[in-house]
Amino acid sequence: MNIKRLLALILLPLYLASPNAIAHPKTDIVTLYNGDRLTGEIKQLEGGILKLSTDSMGTVNIEWQEIASIDSEFFYEFQLSSGVRHFGSVDDSTRPGQLIVAELGDKKDLEWLKVVRIRPIASNIIDRIDAYFSAGYSYTRANSLTQTSVKANIAYEDEKSRSRLDARSNLTDSDDEASSSSKVDIDRAVWTRREGVFRSFQGNYEQNDELDLNYRLGVGAGFGRHFLDTYRNRLVGVAGLQVITEDNKSEGTDQNLELYLTSRYEAWRFNTPELHLDFSLNLYPSITESGRVRSSSDLSLRWEIVEDFFYDISAYGTYDNRAEGDSGVDYGVTTGLGYDF
Repeated sequence: MNIKRLLALILLPLYLASPNAIAHPKTDIVTLYNGDRLTGEIKQLEGGILKLSTDSMGTVNIEWQEIASIDSEFFYEFQLSSGVRHFGSVDDSTRPGQLIVAELGDKKDLEWLKVVRIRPIASNIIDRIDAYFSAGYSYTRANSLTQTSVKANIAYEDEKSRSRLDARSNLTDSDDEASSSSKVDIDRAVWTRREGVFRSFQGNYEQNDELDLNYRLGVGAGFGRHFLDTYRNRLVGVAGLQVITEDNKSEGTDQNLELYLTSRYEAWRFNTPELHLDFSLNLYPSITESGRVRSSSDLSLRWEIVEDFFYDISAYGTYDNRAEGDSGVDYGVTTGLGYDF
């Protein structure tokens, strides 16, 4: 076994924890099926697009199926559509479209199109954060109606887990009345040894004038599974229990235990124009309050206008059959502009 490779993997956790970890030199070689060779720094593979940073052309986006081979002396995380992760370096291949990963002395022959993500594990922490912010505003003169919306999505992934924060706030103001709603969801998926299965931890906050809800706080845990995870899309399901604390305008504060069932579907197109679809559906049957059922859903669709700037369409819906509002239903659709960091 290569001693340098073994030492590098042994010291890897310390290196990853270092705030001074930096990107590696632009010496990686990507060879296409048409014979073209590009030299640069492999930034990531996501959504079927390999991002290669070059000195002369900036960052180049290359479709994964157009690549015959990659050559690099650095270490990466390779994720398969099954959820399995490998950590190692790229070894010499014997034919185009073959990816061999050297991992602690063992060589893994990975099926090319089942590799859905590649990330340099020598990147600094900032490179692992994916953040998206959007805002929208509209005004109707007839009744002086204004609608303002703000949304944020922040994700961080490492070798053991993926953490995500989703937040939105909507404010409606007119001559007659003003109302607002806001929601913050935090979830963390911790990988297990079983393929596609992870432990789930979540926390959430919600406020909604239409449902006469001053606030709702929830904390829970459960298990999740990747039913689909490819370079084009991802489908995840989670089941667990959570404790909620609610404060309603007339009934005061109360606590309940409820089951939560969550599904989330995401689809990407990373070639120009970039497109991202994100849809989540949540169901909360109460355990301590018989007959009560809550649900919520969020939809986000964004198109890239110019690099990293997006036109954003968002929709949400909330239902509670025991809500104090008129119907227990609130929904909204907003448009705006967003920026991907």
